[in-house]
Amino acid sequence: MSDHGSKSRWGQPLTGLIATASFLLIALITWFIFASPQGIFKNYEHPILEFLAWMLLVGIWQHIMFGDWPFAKLKPLTRGIVEICVNIAVVYVIIYGIFQGFLGKLILPIWSVEALVARGIEIEHAREYVGGALTMFVLIGFVTYAFWSILFKKWPWGDKLTQPALGFAEWCLTTVVTLLAYGALIFPFYVSVVLKQPIAAAAPWWGAIDGVSHLNYVIGVWEWMVVYLFMTANIWSGKPWHLVKKQPWSGLFGLISIIILAFLTVKLTIFGMDAVWGAVDPKATDGTASLAWRYYNSATLAGFTLFPFLIWNHYFDNWPQKWGSVIGWFVRTGIVFGLAAIQFIIYYSVCLPLLGLKPEFSNHANKPLVWLFWAIIPLLFNDWFMSKVPFYTSETEHVNVGGSKNTSSSS
Repeated sequence: MSDHGSKSRWGQPLTGLIATASFLLIALITWFIFASPQGIFKNYEHPILEFLAWMLLVGIWQHIMFGDWPFAKLKPLTRGIVEICVNIAVVYVIIYGIFQGFLGKLILPIWSVEALVARGIEIEHAREYVGGALTMFVLIGFVTYAFWSILFKKWPWGDKLTQPALGFAEWCLTTVVTLLAYGALIFPFYVSVVLKQPIAAAAPWWGAIDGVSHLNYVIGVWEWMVVYLFMTANIWSGKPWHLVKKQPWSGLFGLISIIILAFLTVKLTIFGMDAVWGAVDPKATDGTASLAWRYYNSATLAGFTLFPFLIWNHYFDNWPQKWGSVIGWFVRTGIVFGLAAIQFIIYYSVCLPLLGLKPEFSNHANKPLVWLFWAIIPLLFNDWFMSKVPFYTSETEHVNVGGSKNTSSSS
């Protein structure tokens, strides 16, 4: 959602272009230090993937649920430093204390490397399984923790409670929803594949829907749900779900519509891949001939829209705004998908020299979603925690492209 209390420091599109270049540079530098196979620490893909995923989810808790409480009144730069430090500390405690140190040992072994190793699973495989299971909790949470604020407008507490009571009420409700969704969509796969326990059935239940029992089926549909949910909050400005005015019916209308839209989009992308690469090979486990990979690639295609719609809404002022809500909706949507397609081409052209990843269509050699989530963290944390400083100024102090300052009254 756009911040109407600030103005772009250098006007548009210059502010947006400078912000885009800055965030990509920050992401590339930090990627080389922490993640790149050709970099310093070489942590691609685990534990980087689950850590950065949890950074985003905890950021949703901090900003969307709790409204930056108790740091909301700090100056933007100070608030940014404090909230980022809190974010990293909380993520570390959640992953290594709550999940791996406690819940994984006590309740569900797929959340603990040590618990899986104790069951005889080789440590590298254990790290991959646990990293995936923790990341899937976040993937589910991107929808289940955010949908109540975005679609239901924090109903029924929004105008009755203040922070932190409002945040805790919403967090408790959405945590229950998250656990139910995780239990239905993620638990069956990991328990049947990793732990090989018959209680989870011979194969995950969704295999009966489309003949694909792999977890990538869920990932493909769910990632598009994430995209459409946050496009609703950003470039779509709540439309068209606003047509139903009263809660909770407006939220239900939006949620059901997003689920259907995500499912249809996955089907459309799979159809397109069938047209490009031909029929799938039932024996293939990876690459373009694999149906499981095609569902994961559908999720990847969704991921390529993340940076475009976030940067467009937050740093290009969600242009155009003066062409009417309907025309603007279609123009912005077209721009986002156009930029996503361009980004897809560029990524596979330069991922080896820039990211240290082989330009292969393979889950084992190259998972673009790791980089795509990495790239949006500087953008989101700057918007959420720092009021877009230094790229934006308050309404009362707007800086012209020439560098001079002038005061203007807030609208």
